[in-house]
Amino acid sequence: MVYNNEEFIQYDKKKKKKETKSIALYLTTHITLYIVLIFFLIFFAWYTYFVVTHRYYIVYGPSMKPILNDTIPDNRADQATDAVYVNTAGTIKVGDIVVIENDSTESESIIKRLVAQEGDYVSIAKDEEDDKFYLYRIPKEEFSDFQNGIKTDADAKVVESKRTTGYQIEYEKWANERNSVLFNGKYYDEKFYDYYIEPTIPYINNEMENADFEYYISESGLVYFQVPENYTFCLGDNRAHSNDSRVYGFISEENIVGNVEIIVYDYSFVNQVVEVIKFYYSEVEEFFAR
Repeated sequence: MVYNNEEFIQYDKKKKKKETKSIALYLTTHITLYIVLIFFLIFFAWYTYFVVTHRYYIVYGPSMKPILNDTIPDNRADQATDAVYVNTAGTIKVGDIVVIENDSTESESIIKRLVAQEGDYVSIAKDEEDDKFYLYRIPKEEFSDFQNGIKTDADAKVVESKRTTGYQIEYEKWANERNSVLFNGKYYDEKFYDYYIEPTIPYINNEMENADFEYYISESGLVYFQVPENYTFCLGDNRAHSNDSRVYGFISEENIVGNVEIIVYDYSFVNQVVEVIKFYYSEVEEFFAR
């Protein structure tokens, strides 16, 4: 069979190249738009999650120095330089900074560090060797070791400046600026004594078991109190200038809003954005480093 050349479409290289460029531009544009759309969907989902699960608080007062408001004077409860984002959906554990909302605190909210949970035993007293205040904490799962003499007060003493969370209590300042009360041969923080020990002395002296709180007296005479079920024991890091569980008593878990996840130093809007980005960047780095 013989074909006429006119029956063939002439191959045009320039036209083909132009069509190829047009298709490439079309695909590039649409892929870019899809990427941008996916990015904004992810951002919108994250932002919605962040807004729903986080609350923003400006921190007033010196009770959490040196980690918060480190530059304000100890006598200025009305000043603030720092702020925090609180995760209301996170798991709260010992060592976390938490925000507490409770009418009995005589203010809308307070910020403290959770130092003991339900079942733990706590005390606050001066160490006989260095004359500094320490938090003594017996985890509930270790209580039998203390009852049986396997562990002593030395094992319960919490040296907080060495904790992995990196916070440091100013022991010297706390010891110098807080009054103490002698009982059972031990010097207790005055606030702790007033709220916990003094009302319980009649029961202790009469060896009665119906005190307001469950307590434990070690062989050396140190008095510990057990944190009740569904309650916590919280303290400010700046112990000499903090009203906390030594004044308000054990704090209900229901009144804890959540744990501090992001700290904004010098709380300008720019710093808020920067600190949030830094936090989630570190979270992503940690995720991919696993």
